[in-house]
Amino acid sequence: MSEAVISVSDDSFDPEVLQAALPVLVDFWAEWCGPCRMMAKVIDKVAQDYQGRLIVAKLNVDQHRAVANKYGIRSIPTLIIFKDGNIQEQMIGALSEAKLKQKLDAALQK
Repeated sequence: MSEAVISVSDDSFDPEVLQAALPVLVDFWAEWCGPCRMMAKVIDKVAQDYQGRLIVAKLNVDQHRAVANKYGIRSIPTLIIFKDGNIQEQMIGALSEAKLKQKLDAALQK
């Protein structure tokens, strides 16, 4: 995981995601998930490319079930863009870097 990506937990989710000054992309993932592992490089690249404009966080759904349940995470990877504590965009499944950047750019302009 890149230094530009933070790990969040049930305890740190509210202050680090919902109360963040910048929009936050949260990657809901698990160790055993093949598509999640495929997305890891894309997530790291996006975190570096959007540094200063976006916070990128990862939440392991096996270890932090309360937040995953709160947001109804049933399939992983699920990516959610939060802005001002609200969901701006939700994406399920593996995405290409180009598609993710397209979604991020649209959400950041809102």
